[in-house]
Amino acid sequence: MFSDGASGLLLLVLAAFAAAAAAASEGDVLLTFRATLRGPVGDRPPAPLDQWVLGLRLEYLGLQGAAPDMAPLAALLGLRVLSFANNNLTGAFPAGLSVLPALKTLYLSRNRLTGDIPDGAFADMRGLKKLLLGDNAFTGPIPGSITSPKLLGVQLARNRFQGAIRNFDQKDLQLFNVSNNQLSGPIPEVLSRFDAASFQGEFDRSLHGDVPALQVIISSEELKVDEVGTV
Repeated sequence: MFSDGASGLLLLVLAAFAAAAAAASEGDVLLTFRATLRGPVGDRPPAPLDQWVLGLRLEYLGLQGAAPDMAPLAALLGLRVLSFANNNLTGAFPAGLSVLPALKTLYLSRNRLTGDIPDGAFADMRGLKKLLLGDNAFTGPIPGSITSPKLLGVQLARNRFQGAIRNFDQKDLQLFNVSNNQLSGPIPEVLSRFDAASFQGEFDRSLHGDVPALQVIISSEELKVDEVGTV
């Protein structure tokens, strides 16, 4: 027979194993459920369900240290949304993002990421719709590869980007904010439809060009973020 202390320890061990087994079984439950579905062709689930993971949102988790290499996520062929927003990640722009060309949404806002972003980081993301990198400490020029024709929102505010603002001529662009950086030169005419709050700030006194007068609107920027930043 076990003593009371040994019995208690055994129960704790069994409970820990049970909890681990339950956590591990959640994936099995989803796979089993998927296997019960039938698509229009053949005795199998619809083909799109072969790409099970569509989004990965790891927000408000207090993640720390260097941003992880994203290359392993290339195996998730259906991945369209990736967010590490509102954490404490540090160091350089995450490696491996260039191997995720199918991304439509990338949020890295409100971390402590630093340094230049490689100019070609977004070259293969031709379907990118929402890019939110605000509230970090990125430096250097704004990457010239942010050229997806489907862009709806670009939020680069409160970093340390330098140099000129290139033309962002995507016709459906709804949010554009590069305020509080170290930018200089003219504001492209194609961006003149965005109000002055999108360009002004403590570090942006070298910018010049015609933009609508700054309007006092409660949380104007955040309202826009909410409109195009929700998946």
